[in-house]
Amino acid sequence: MSGGQTRRPQQTQEERDQRTFDRTCSSPAPTNLDTRPFLGKSFTQSDGVSAEGRVGRFGGVNPTLRGRLDAVEAELNTRWGATPEDQRLKPDGSRASTVADWCGVRGSHIGWRPDRSGHHRSGSAIDIDAAANPYIAIRQTNTAEDGTTTETLGGEEAGRINRQARGPAGAQRDAAQDVNAQRSQAVAVYDRARTFAGEQGQANVAPRSGGETAGAQYDRMRAASDHLSQYLGLVFRTAPGTVSRRPVEDPQNAERDVLIAAITEANPQAASVAAIQAHLTAHPNPAWTLSADETYVQILRDYESVRIPMQHGAVTTTPGRTRNPAAGFLQFTRSFTEVMANTGRLRWGGTSMGMESGDMMHFDLDRAAEAVPAGVCAAGPQSAAATSGGGGGS
Repeated sequence: MSGGQTRRPQQTQEERDQRTFDRTCSSPAPTNLDTRPFLGKSFTQSDGVSAEGRVGRFGGVNPTLRGRLDAVEAELNTRWGATPEDQRLKPDGSRASTVADWCGVRGSHIGWRPDRSGHHRSGSAIDIDAAANPYIAIRQTNTAEDGTTTETLGGEEAGRINRQARGPAGAQRDAAQDVNAQRSQAVAVYDRARTFAGEQGQANVAPRSGGETAGAQYDRMRAASDHLSQYLGLVFRTAPGTVSRRPVEDPQNAERDVLIAAITEANPQAASVAAIQAHLTAHPNPAWTLSADETYVQILRDYESVRIPMQHGAVTTTPGRTRNPAAGFLQFTRSFTEVMANTGRLRWGGTSMGMESGDMMHFDLDRAAEAVPAGVCAAGPQSAAATSGGGGGS
């Protein structure tokens, strides 16, 4: 190779097996994973190690969760059968040809994966169409007796982040405070989208309150998602579903020219401003004081701010890949959510995980101890020859 660089030797199968073993044996795949599709959509497979040390690709859910999902699917099939054909519609209003279409479930699911902790490591959780239903920033607003309000921000890893944000001075606290500052900007975008839609008050993206039904939880989250999609949709398309670039630095204060040059996903400026002006003319809104041109720039800023928590991978303020927020953040239907919660007796990560809510894709058994993987990893990975039939988690 040029420049004095040397080519890395290609890894052998045994070396790849050892690397997988070292990375994942602390969370071995249970031996009883069920990989049957749910609503006709398959489970993704992850590299991992069985409790006996077999290296392969595994996926699916444990028998307890599988039984709950079977009950959900049976109930949805019953409802589908009782619905007249002309009323079997997708969330966008087009004709649904399958139960999954009708429920707004379009992609594959994630079940088991070799997490260090949490419900996925025991096959006790399912992520529904993870590409389209991201983890978002949330907010809990508390009102004191004197009428003053305080906000607590939440989302992915909120327990750790909020704890570190209150901790001793240092790099960890600075990083955690940066995450919360960014989450504050994201929830402010929900509020602006709500105001733009002519609604009063803040967007309600709080964790579940006592006694709140699954339908009520869904309704308020769906309202925030729809307002966001309608607002950003004046400048952006909903496809592709992934944005593969880092966000503009400090987007709420970035120069206009910087935003326009960097945000290549936006529709042409003239067409966007015209669409905004048409909306403002058709829907007069005294609470919205920006001109069409000023609104265009604000939507560019807000697109960048709100998509950061919708990232792929570990929590960071500078993700390289995020979901496209112009599609909103909640794609499956109210009835699907209700059946998962009521018939399936599953906890929805969107609202039911305290300050770590906001995980729109996630449903779990709540008590993961119902199915903790048995056994421990063997002393080392079995040979590639012994694992050539791996995958499927049997």
